Amino acid sequence: MSFVVLALVVYGTYELSIVKGYELTNYTWPYLAKAKNFIVSLLPAPQLIEVPLITEFVVWLVNSALALLNYVPIFLILFSIIAILEDTGYMPRIAFVLDRVFNRYGLHGQSTLPLVLGGAFVGGCAVPGIMATKGIADERARIATIMTVPYMNCLAKVPFYTLLLGAFFASSMSLMMFFISTVTFFIALSVARVLTMTVLKNRASKPFMMELPPYHLPTVKGVLLRAVQRVWMYIYKVGTIVMAVAVVLFVLLQFPGVPAATKAAFEQRATTMVEDFKASVQNSPYAESLHSKETIYQLVNLHNQYRSERMVAASSADRVKALDTRFEQTYPELFRFVKPTNNDERAVNRALRQLAQKSQLLQNEIKNERIENSLLGSVSRFIEPVTQWAGFDWRINVAFLSSFAARESAVATIGSMYEQGQGDRPEEAFASAETGYTALHAVAMLIFMIFTPPCIASMVVLKLNVQSYKLMLLAIALPFSLGLLFASAFFTLATHFAWDGLHTMVYFYFTVVAITLVLGFFRGSAVLPETSGGQASYHYR
Repeated sequence: MSFVVLALVVYGTYELSIVKGYELTNYTWPYLAKAKNFIVSLLPAPQLIEVPLITEFVVWLVNSALALLNYVPIFLILFSIIAILEDTGYMPRIAFVLDRVFNRYGLHGQSTLPLVLGGAFVGGCAVPGIMATKGIADERARIATIMTVPYMNCLAKVPFYTLLLGAFFASSMSLMMFFISTVTFFIALSVARVLTMTVLKNRASKPFMMELPPYHLPTVKGVLLRAVQRVWMYIYKVGTIVMAVAVVLFVLLQFPGVPAATKAAFEQRATTMVEDFKASVQNSPYAESLHSKETIYQLVNLHNQYRSERMVAASSADRVKALDTRFEQTYPELFRFVKPTNNDERAVNRALRQLAQKSQLLQNEIKNERIENSLLGSVSRFIEPVTQWAGFDWRINVAFLSSFAARESAVATIGSMYEQGQGDRPEEAFASAETGYTALHAVAMLIFMIFTPPCIASMVVLKLNVQSYKLMLLAIALPFSLGLLFASAFFTLATHFAWDGLHTMVYFYFTVVAITLVLGFFRGSAVLPETSGGQASYHYR
């Protein structure tokens, strides 16, 4: 019964935080998009396809930040639920429930707190999780716990999960999150069992003892205070570490830039587009006023700006009316072509929309060309022959490579790489037909992120706690290898048997569960626990 209650708690946590919290982002995103539009309006405007470097840099940083800040409502609910579970005294009881299971796999009840801190409920961090293992007297269980904490779903992974689930699994988000969160426990158990049967088999072992505290009634003030504190820590990380990583990534994705010959070809295509526009409006009474390139560039920028702001204001007729009035007063000569009122203006508007669409597509081509030939893009293309078995092209590789510095950077990079300049949410841009990605690609990416090696900070802390470079390298290589292996295997099988995304995740989940159950029957060469009576015993009060 206790396991049923635990499963219901976990499922309920994700139903309230991920599903309901994601619904709240529908209300918060327009404000973030409005802030972005305001910042972009202050930057130097593009000259059709020539985007000033400072504009690209600021837009990159803004997209990186907003892609993560969009999920603040989810974290506020998630952290509130975790604070309630902590204050009621249910967390120690989870350790009591899981101890006998953990013991069979080389861990014990004291491993629960580090795993929870690492993100067992989704939303932790591997660094405090690893540091919390210092209280484990059992050396073998302590090191096994340290090696398995990075498999938990840290806070930095949540935006990535939410982005993919929102893009491809909106109708089954809570179920998918239940699979993602619980499968990490089975992975941790399997890895711990293998490690304690092999590289850790000669480490000393001791029994687990704990005291269960009484249940408490949490206070609203205490829950909200801790939830807000943790959300603020997340926002602070976005504004510091993630932004610092974003700056480095921007440099790595910008240089050496587009080759001169390719750049000249792009410029020729842009010139042709402008000439086609002029030819389309040459019989219009407004042809003379639309003859100069500067006016055409200004008109395209006005069209794009209005479209972005119109998308944000679309939910309110009053806001749309106010937006139209503001643009009409600010740009009286040009706005008539953005929102025409007669046939001549509509003819110009049709040509304008075609030019704006073609210029946006050309800008995207230039950006992709620059990223593909960049330093980070070159590495991503180099490993693409291997990662393509998991459905990862070089652009997905760029996102994953960026995440090794900070997990949040995966979403920040995707949000910036696939941004179309139209105010779309990151998941909408990523799931668009232009990307070519499907739910199977999303599942493969989820599987890899579930296994993905820990970030740099957690690796440093891991090394300090295990005092072994070999174990640190193993902690990097093992999850990377397992992640790529499982992602490739299930992407290939799903493609061959025409599985959909949800069924692929189900098959992956129960495969991991089956492996864990099989490993649970192998007791290995256990070391005699160091107890006064010569036998291991459990003490609960």
